Amino acid sequence: MDERSILVHVLIATWFLVFLQIQSTTAASARSVLCIPHERDALLAFRVGGLDDPDDYLSSWQGEDCCHWKGIRCSNRTGHVVELRLRSLEDVRSSIRFRGGNQRSSPLLDLKNLRTLDLRVNNFDGAPIPEFIGGLKSLRYLYISGSKFGGRVRPQLGNLSMLLYLDLNSSGVHDSYIYSTDLSWLPRLTTLEYLDLSNVNLSAATDWAHVVNKLPSLVTLNLRFCGLQNVIPSPVNVNLTSLEYLDLYGNEFSSPLGANNLFWGLPSLLQLDMGMCGLQGSIPEEVGNMTLITRLYLNVNNLTGTIPTTFKNLHNLEVLWLNENNIYGPIAVLLERLPTENRLHELLLYENNLSGKLPNQLGHLRNLTFLDLSNNWLSGELPTGISELTKSTDLLIGFNKLDGTITETHLAKMTSLNNLDLSDNSLSMVFQNSWVPPFNLEIADFRSCKLGPKFPEWLRSQNSIYVLDISNTSIAGAIPHWFWITFSRAGHLVLSRNQISGRLSPAMFGKMEAGPLPSDFTAPILSALILFRNSISGRIPYSFCQMKEIEFLDMAGNLLEGTFPNCGEESNTRSLPSKNTSKLEKLKVLNLNGNSLLGEFPEFVQNCQELFLLDLSYNQFYGNLPTWIAYKLPSLAFLSLRSNMFSGHIPPQLANLKDLQYLDIAYNNMSGTIPEALVNFMAMTHNPADNDSLSDYSSYGGGFDEVDFVPYPDTLSVVTKGQQLEFMTDIMYMVNLDLSCNNLSGHLPNGIAKLVALRSLNMSWNHLSGTIPDSIGGVHALESLDLSHNELSGEIPSSLSVLTSLSHLNLSYNNLEGMIPSGNQLQALDDQPSIYIGNPGLCGPPLLKNCSETDFTGATPERHKGEDEIFLSLAVGCGYAMGLWAIFCIFLFKKNWGAVCFAFSDCLYDRVYVQVALSWAFLTRKKL
Repeated sequence: MDERSILVHVLIATWFLVFLQIQSTTAASARSVLCIPHERDALLAFRVGGLDDPDDYLSSWQGEDCCHWKGIRCSNRTGHVVELRLRSLEDVRSSIRFRGGNQRSSPLLDLKNLRTLDLRVNNFDGAPIPEFIGGLKSLRYLYISGSKFGGRVRPQLGNLSMLLYLDLNSSGVHDSYIYSTDLSWLPRLTTLEYLDLSNVNLSAATDWAHVVNKLPSLVTLNLRFCGLQNVIPSPVNVNLTSLEYLDLYGNEFSSPLGANNLFWGLPSLLQLDMGMCGLQGSIPEEVGNMTLITRLYLNVNNLTGTIPTTFKNLHNLEVLWLNENNIYGPIAVLLERLPTENRLHELLLYENNLSGKLPNQLGHLRNLTFLDLSNNWLSGELPTGISELTKSTDLLIGFNKLDGTITETHLAKMTSLNNLDLSDNSLSMVFQNSWVPPFNLEIADFRSCKLGPKFPEWLRSQNSIYVLDISNTSIAGAIPHWFWITFSRAGHLVLSRNQISGRLSPAMFGKMEAGPLPSDFTAPILSALILFRNSISGRIPYSFCQMKEIEFLDMAGNLLEGTFPNCGEESNTRSLPSKNTSKLEKLKVLNLNGNSLLGEFPEFVQNCQELFLLDLSYNQFYGNLPTWIAYKLPSLAFLSLRSNMFSGHIPPQLANLKDLQYLDIAYNNMSGTIPEALVNFMAMTHNPADNDSLSDYSSYGGGFDEVDFVPYPDTLSVVTKGQQLEFMTDIMYMVNLDLSCNNLSGHLPNGIAKLVALRSLNMSWNHLSGTIPDSIGGVHALESLDLSHNELSGEIPSSLSVLTSLSHLNLSYNNLEGMIPSGNQLQALDDQPSIYIGNPGLCGPPLLKNCSETDFTGATPERHKGEDEIFLSLAVGCGYAMGLWAIFCIFLFKKNWGAVCFAFSDCLYDRVYVQVALSWAFLTRKKL
């Protein structure tokens, strides 16, 4: 080693020793620095006199050295308190609160060197932002987001002239309201670099753009959901030369982007989010001025046309969201106008009106990881060039008009793929049985593609799938054993609308009881199993009871038979344990419609506290309805027991189900009277809302979204307006009460008018008597009313004519009488005479029978009896006349028949005459 190298090593060693000495000195100095006494006293005074701390969140605030207290940080050099972080800790679930009113003064004002104040995620219960915060002149960072402050934003915040970071975001806080009508205090924060006013109501601050334009140091501006409504302004001189991130999502500008506005002149802008802003019209060419932009979000608007050619100027574009607009035109044109630098890695175009064939050049976007073209009008075959998207993790092209065949060539290079959606196209997936995909999917949606008739073998390698939808894919035959092994860790399995047959295997529901599958087979995270409209037969196994995570179970329209398993009974000993062992505590939807199941009402559902939809219709269940339904199933919103063999009385306790808006017990053997308590169904007294219980079922119809997957449910059959209709997502708005085709007697409940939201009421084919309540006109939402085939009497209430939504009415075959009420709505009903047929006491239009003055007094039983005798006499007379007329016609057209008949009658007459004459002569001689 030469002398020069030795010298270099000596110098490096010397510098290292000096550095260690400095570090040691600094550490020692830090350990020796204590907090300033008067600042410690200020903190203690603040805790005692200015805060409510019910959970002793600040219990560490004791001792001499406040620099070691929770939430406090001091300067290592001076000992001054520079940070006060009172952010609520999630682990203790605690929160502090300020004590007093406006808090104009506070001991914290003695912390002259305080640079950071963090009050995030507390619960100040709508209290205003303390006024004293405006006096902390040294503050650089102020965080008060998510703390449930309320009222007007204090203009005193404008006194914080050294502030760099201001976070007033109130997103996710639903029970407090914070607003500002005047932002004139903002321009005084000349050094501000970060401003977040998301969810602060700024609807009255019409000059917001001109105010923020006076903040030349601003780098980030978040104004999400601020109620900004005015047209997007265009300042004359743009001062926001440092602005890089601008977020205006969720403000209803309801205007075009326009050629002149604030955004096109921001020279440093890297990210712009104007999703859900009510933007209209086409995207202007000026968008090409944002040459540094990397992320552009214009989704959920009403933009039309295609993108301008100036998009090619966006050389740094990495993320483009244009989904949920009205963008139309050939997809090839749009793709051609994208930048050629291939930096784009997210392209979302779903729910637009794009059309045409996918070009082979799609594969040129080699850096794409997320491509979503679903819900458009794309047609033709899938190009083989798509295989060049080798970095793709999410490929979503469902709900289009694509056709043709997909082979290994299309997917062989996509080694990173984990989300594949080809649903609702006319695609056929044809892979070699021996093909092993290079990817391992987590989400796979092939609904309405063609996979069958056999279960696709290539799925055997996809053991990481959490969501699998192979419904309506022409698959037939029994489910193979490997299927349940491969997808034992799945969360959602959808196999509906196929030709799947075979007996129901215990493997479908959890631990195996028999068969070639491993005895420890389980489905520990399965939350949705959808098997409706297949040909699956057999009994439901006991292992069904062990599905502890199941929420959605739909096996409607199969060939299931036998009794339901008693989930409180041990399968091996057949003995009842001390308590119900069912694990189905998370079950929300159970649909067994259209099978051949029998037995009494399933006992296991007593544990299903979250169950909101139960459909047992069209089976062979029998016995009484248990009263515990009302107490054990508090969330029930839909209950259909139609076409079974239930008997006994309707439990009045059902009225305690506050969310029940659909009740169908038609076609059973129920007897007794209709409980008056049924008029207390709370959910039938108000119009359904989007957040009602039954709306949860509609959410299952959403398919894929960006975060979660929910399976498509089966349609629900609803008998209303005299016909059977199919409902899916709209079922949430159906309010129905159907007790038809039973043996119910007694009167209609007088309080029926309480159920003002009822849309369909069917009490037909029972033995109900009495009159129709006059209050029936108070059920304003009623669309269908069927009271036919009962023993109702009296007049039809005139209040029926005020039911403006009524489109189906059936009062036939009762004992109603008097004049039929008139009204525009009643006269608009179809097939009007059939509505009233079988009520001989009714008169007036649309019947041909006119009403006389005596007719209005009502018919008596004697009158009904007299009318019956008259009708009988008329019938006998008509029959006699028709018989004679038939004989006359025969003789008229068959003369030889007439000759034979008359000859026979003459012969018979002669015989009778001779016999009578001889008898008379004999009697005469005897008397003599």
